[in-house]
Amino acid sequence: MRARATIKDVAREAGVAVGTVSNHLSGSARVAAKTARRIDEVIAGLGYRIHLGARSLRSQRTQSVGLVLPNISNPFYAEIARAVEHSLWARGFQTLLCDSSQDAERERKHLDALENRRVDGIVLIHSDRPPRERLARLSVPVVCLDRGIEGQPSVTTDNRLGGRLAGRHLVALGHRRIAILAGQPSDTNVRDRLLGFTEVLEQQRRRGQEIEAPRKLTGPQALELGYDVGRLLDGDSPPPTAIFATNDIVAVGAWRTLLELGVAVPHDISLIGFDDIEMTRLLIPPLTTVKQDKEAMAREATDLLLQLLEGERVGEAAVRVPPRLIVRGSTAPPRTEPFRRRRALRKTERKRAALAS
Repeated sequence: MRARATIKDVAREAGVAVGTVSNHLSGSARVAAKTARRIDEVIAGLGYRIHLGARSLRSQRTQSVGLVLPNISNPFYAEIARAVEHSLWARGFQTLLCDSSQDAERERKHLDALENRRVDGIVLIHSDRPPRERLARLSVPVVCLDRGIEGQPSVTTDNRLGGRLAGRHLVALGHRRIAILAGQPSDTNVRDRLLGFTEVLEQQRRRGQEIEAPRKLTGPQALELGYDVGRLLDGDSPPPTAIFATNDIVAVGAWRTLLELGVAVPHDISLIGFDDIEMTRLLIPPLTTVKQDKEAMAREATDLLLQLLEGERVGEAAVRVPPRLIVRGSTAPPRTEPFRRRRALRKTERKRAALAS
């Protein structure tokens, strides 16, 4: 096996000082173009690789950042992880990805391990229970993403505005009987989305519009909550003409059940989600949703983290990225007459009986 080339070997072959090679590799000082090209040629010929351990000892930097997510199988978190990785890569950092699986103890161990690995910083999307005490003891800077923590630098979507956008869209289409598939109210993102959405309905009522109090089904923000959408169609009162789901995954689950029940989207019921994950564009028709700008959130989180690494004081910086309404084919004006629910409800009853047996 050939001995590993050193920076001294590169300098000797290139006919320059070791310091010149170091300056070229680190970008800390200007090196003449002709000299830089010669150094690059020698590096390629010798197969020289920078010793990251030695560099980190000198610079006190590892050029690595930990990213802790609550559920990598959730398409929203997978897409935001990609955006964060791309943003950090563009600034010269590698990303160490950790999945807490919504487990507070596992999350704490990931934070411990990242600190022990001497990462330069951490971007955290925390689990349902924010690790406030552990964050207070960490020796590396942390930026919270998507889910803020009071007193901690954070980047989130303006979820209240997003809820308003969804509400205004449905009201503008003429919907007056609206149902909600909502994640747990303990989730601040869900709470803000619902607050913005119901604010719009209340405003319209005060202006004299006859908008019914929305029916609501609550549960974890997962496909299973959407699968239960048939429960919103039960009862003797007319069914809703539109449904707001507090994330796209819930909307996809609802879409499947509505399809099984013979309920057409948007002809019978309009459906709107929140997040704008890529799979929603593949539905037929594609899903109307409130877009979280994942790329902008990743850039803002990276900028905040780099400010902290440079010793800048950011205090309790809380950046809110504005969402956008993306109108596609799953929303339309309501039918003049309620759709026939008999066949749908029979299917719902059969499905429940099958699950109970």
